Amino acid sequence: MDRRAAGGALAAQRPRAPPWRPARPRGRLRPRRHGRGPDTVSRFAPRSPPMLMLAALLLNLVGFANYAAVLPDLRATTGLTEVQAGLAGGAFFLAYAIGSPVFAGLTDTRDARRLYLLGTGLGVTGGLLFPWVDDGFGALLTARILTGLGMAGTYMPGLRLLIETLPPAGQQKAAGDYVSGLTLGLSTSFAVSGSLQWLFGWPAAFLGAAVAAAIAGMLVGNAMPSPPRSTARPGGLFGRLRQAARGPGRGLVLVAAFGNSWEGMAFRTWLVALLGFSVSLPGNEAYGALNFALVTAIIGPVAMPISALVARRAEAGRRHRVIACAASSAVVVGVVLAAAMASPLPVVLMLSIVYACAIFSDAGALTPAMLVRVAPAERGAALALVSAAGNLAAFASTIAFGLVLHLAGGAASADAWRIAILTTAAGSAVTAVAMFRLDRRAAA
Repeated sequence: MDRRAAGGALAAQRPRAPPWRPARPRGRLRPRRHGRGPDTVSRFAPRSPPMLMLAALLLNLVGFANYAAVLPDLRATTGLTEVQAGLAGGAFFLAYAIGSPVFAGLTDTRDARRLYLLGTGLGVTGGLLFPWVDDGFGALLTARILTGLGMAGTYMPGLRLLIETLPPAGQQKAAGDYVSGLTLGLSTSFAVSGSLQWLFGWPAAFLGAAVAAAIAGMLVGNAMPSPPRSTARPGGLFGRLRQAARGPGRGLVLVAAFGNSWEGMAFRTWLVALLGFSVSLPGNEAYGALNFALVTAIIGPVAMPISALVARRAEAGRRHRVIACAASSAVVVGVVLAAAMASPLPVVLMLSIVYACAIFSDAGALTPAMLVRVAPAERGAALALVSAAGNLAAFASTIAFGLVLHLAGGAASADAWRIAILTTAAGSAVTAVAMFRLDRRAAA
């Protein structure tokens, strides 16, 4: 064998660095050579794709709850009624629910990275439209729709982009951590939006969301490689969605996702307004200067590790029972909070934080519960179904909360808040029932 042939044989045996890890340890990011292949479209290789995608998720989520964070001041300035406020909050989730199956389903046949960048563009547009271009109610609805579509284009496509970048052994853990990051992202949104509101007024919360989405797009566009070419079977999007919905237990997982989001999104959207009601009660005057958007930001740092722990425990065994028990705890705390609505503000605040943590404790385990039931080529469609179920629930429950609050006596009535909270707590009861049924099936 001549020298050239021997050199070629040795080169062929030399192990190549996997695409998710830079070949050189110098620096956190390394420029990538131009050439052919799916991973050459990014300029840099991230050392830790899960951390990079979590950072991008937190940035995109700034626009998720900015509306809820500034809702009391926004209503005072614009004169929104309870029903209008509920419609504007629900418009975000409706757009997300419609866009989720489209964006997530397209990741089976389209470049998830490009879909992600499109989503960030929609988020930037939504953040700038209201109130910087127009401060009317119509502009608010349109802006929330664009922001919802932007989240649809980044959340599940970002998860697909992440898991396709990792080896199979690390995909479930990464998926659980990414979904658990939603709770931290919600608190980040409240903290950032509340800070901007405090410093510059509530309109700055919407501008901050646009800037954050633009930064997320730059991070992912420059650092994350495109996933390998899909092996999904040809066919229309809705055909793939129907196929992904078939199979043992998948329907019950979707029901559980619906119930979890029904409770979580409605309560998080109205939480600041709920605490505003509590501070208006006699005896709570001393707490009137508190910025509840900032105070409730503690929920994320507390809820995220709890959600990740539940996801790990669910992955280790008796997945459905673990999720059912977590959902049941949310029902119990929700009932206690409803009964304590007339209590002093510190009691209501503490119970609200515990309730939010209980609600989101099973969020990180629900998406992996669906992913383990589908083939890799159906992951995009499965993610689309989970996301659509959750956001349809969020859309309906956010509006239902406002309607119940209005019909039961208005935002100044403790009984109205009690009924609204019990209405949302029914979501976790549905999740618990669905998961207990799956647990019995698995044990049979």
